[in-house]
Order: sequence, then structure tokens, then C-alpha cells
Amino acid sequence: MRRLVGWTAALLATALVCAGCAARPELAEDRAEALQGSVLAVTQAAGEARWDDAEALLQDIRSALAEGADAQEVSTTRYREIDAALDRVAAELAAAKAAAQQAELAAQAAAAEQAAAEQAAAAEQAAAEQAAAAEQAAAERAAAEAAAAQAQERDEDGGPGGPPKKDKGPGKPGK
Repeated sequence: MRRLVGWTAALLATALVCAGCAARPELAEDRAEALQGSVLAVTQAAGEARWDDAEALLQDIRSALAEGADAQEVSTTRYREIDAALDRVAAELAAAKAAAQQAELAAQAAAAEQAAAEQAAAAEQAAAEQAAAAEQAAAERAAAEAAAAQAQERDEDGGPGGPPKKDKGPGKPGK
């Protein structure tokens, strides 16, 4: 799209250059040079995707063209030709701007989608880690309970040193 704007601007610039070629100039040389410089600025702004600047510069060209016509530096025929070319450039700028905005929206949507996917993956990983930690805690709790049950069983069986001890009770002498 930028190429199309560039080509149209180049054709407009060529038309402006040829303005001084006729026997009776249809466009004064100074006005042609000023308009050419402005067309170059529009082309450069469009090439750099500075759409608002390009549109403002295009309006400046239209104003300069109207001033030239009022000052009789531009013939009616040449005015119409240049004005039609400016209309084409304006339409191409609008289309290029719209395409650039659509591309930007698509890029933003893709970035948002990527961020959402990354966030979902992080949440999934966090949930998996949390589940693994809970599973490990449950296994440790089960192991601790099993160890406590074994210890209690040993205590009831007399501990690690042999048969259970018999309580002699109060008042009974030993041996």
C-alpha cells in the first residue's frame, strides 16, 4: 500500500515538474516547486506510517494549490488535474491507514491471545504443583500415622526389649 501511495505521489510530482514545459505555463515554476516539496513530504510521512502527518500535509498541498489558483499561478486545467491526483493520494492514504490499523489490531489480538495462553499454562502448572505438594503432604501424613501406629503397637507388646511388663500393682513386693 505504501508503494501505491508512493507511485501516485511520484506521478503527481511528475505532473508538477512538467507544468513548466508548456509554452504558456499552466503552473508557475515557484508554485510547482513548492507543491513538489510538499508532495515529497507526504510521501515520506506515508512511508514512515505517520498517517495523520501525511493527511495534514496533503491538506496543506490543497491549500497551496487553491492559493495558486487564486493568484492565477495555476490554470484551471492544471488545477483540476492536480486536484484529481490529490484525491487519489488521499484515497490511497486512507486505505493504507486502514490497513495499518487492521494489522495493528491483529497484532494486538495475537499478543493478547499469546498472553492468555501463557497465563493459562502458568495457572495449569501452578495447579499441578499444588496437587503434587498436597499428594506429597498426604503421603508424609500417612507415613507418620503408620509410624505412630507401629510405635504404639510396640509399646503394647512390651517395647523393643521383650515381652510386656506385668504390673505388680501397689503393695506387692517384688520377687
